[in-house]
Amino acid sequence: MAWLIAQVSAIVLPAFNAPQYFMKTLIFILIIGFPISLVFAWVYELSGKGIKKIENVEAEKFKAEQPKHQLNNDNKKLVVLPFQNISKDNDSNYFSDGLTEEIIIRLSAIKELDIASRSTSMRYRDSELDIASLGRELKARYLLQGTVRKHKDVIRISTELIDVEKDSELWAEIYRGKIADVFGIQEKVSKRIVKSLQLKLTPKEKVALGKKATMNSDAYDANLRAREFLFRYTKNYLLLAIDLFQNAIDLDSKYAAAYAGMAEACALLYETHDKNIKWIKKAEESSLKALIYDPNSSEAYSALGLVYYNKNLPKEALIAAEKAILFDPDNFFAYWVRGRLYRVMDRDSEAVSDFNKVLDLNGDFHSPYGDLQMAYETLHDKKNLQDTVERAALFYPTYLLHHPDDSRAHQFYAFTLKRLGRLEDAKKEMQKGIEQNQNDPIIVYNAACFYALIGNKTAAIENLKKAMDNGFENYNYIKHDPDLNSLQKEPDFLALMQGK
Repeated sequence: MAWLIAQVSAIVLPAFNAPQYFMKTLIFILIIGFPISLVFAWVYELSGKGIKKIENVEAEKFKAEQPKHQLNNDNKKLVVLPFQNISKDNDSNYFSDGLTEEIIIRLSAIKELDIASRSTSMRYRDSELDIASLGRELKARYLLQGTVRKHKDVIRISTELIDVEKDSELWAEIYRGKIADVFGIQEKVSKRIVKSLQLKLTPKEKVALGKKATMNSDAYDANLRAREFLFRYTKNYLLLAIDLFQNAIDLDSKYAAAYAGMAEACALLYETHDKNIKWIKKAEESSLKALIYDPNSSEAYSALGLVYYNKNLPKEALIAAEKAILFDPDNFFAYWVRGRLYRVMDRDSEAVSDFNKVLDLNGDFHSPYGDLQMAYETLHDKKNLQDTVERAALFYPTYLLHHPDDSRAHQFYAFTLKRLGRLEDAKKEMQKGIEQNQNDPIIVYNAACFYALIGNKTAAIENLKKAMDNGFENYNYIKHDPDLNSLQKEPDFLALMQGK
């Protein structure tokens, strides 16, 4: 550049009769400026955003050349997707779900690992999203997926850990063995995840990772089977759950989870079907035994809360429910118990929050749809009441597709359809529920309420009488049930309730 200026000046300056010293001065300036311009050119560069230091420009070029999706090494979130049951029958779903839950529980004890809750995991049981889409939706770096094949006491479990951001398989393993080997398999899978993600465990976390609720595989299987029937609510299913929980306890007399399940089942049986005092006593005794063997059992505290709720001890029930939530913030049953307590305490706004939380944590536990509708009616919140009804109307068809034998769900769907003005569809759903459990007192009682609401007083009275004959003895509830208001002055109703 200096040479070019000198050549041009030598031609142009004489044409303007410039003095001779002018050319000498210019050459002197160019000689002095050369090293300065050389340094400037070395350090700076003209960019689209002006003059910038070379390292800044290079850094920007490097940044621009990087892929938009960079690896986030701080993201340690893991989602254990529901293990798929590929056994010949669907009877083993309880086992694959139990395996998923046990692995989540083990890994939840590790503070360095961000593990998605069971409720989050179970929402993706039938998801058709690909791995990359699942990772983005869940904001997860790692996904664990697998399958379970169970035939009698032989199991085959395949697992695969995927790094979503790298779109690569970290490892895959197939485990074969007997039911008795399931605890060892759970521990091996958990430890391999820890090793793959290079997690540093505290001594306490190492102990938790290897902790087993029971060493008896038959007791473990009985407990899982019992939980499959627990929340179907009919008398037969609750009695079946009680038998299975008792089987688990007989096999392992220190099995805290089985005692907690027994407490829940007995308390629900007492509340909904059989007011024999033995059931509430059994429930209280079982929940306290569970706490002896596991003082941090969230399930035991939530069961105890239900016991106190049914013993009309709301303060004690609230303390128990809140302890359950403290020990496990994802315990949906504890929120349901607390929500119902809030309702009897005239704290419906808080109840609404808890019932919605239940639905978020366990989408298959549908009782809160009814609870929410009653709470919104009390609050005179027509908008949220209508939103809940419409939400329930979307939920039940899909749920019943997977659980066609849930007679309570058919009935609750009937009540929902009635609210939407679809009376003929509502009648059909109610009939399905009745036909599945024609002698179950709570099912027959629900039918009485339905027929009273649609103005069929004869059918309502007939079903109410049948419910009472079959063991529905909550007479105080019958007297104050708003669904039965249309029957209050009917001679047949008064006759039924005489002396009750």
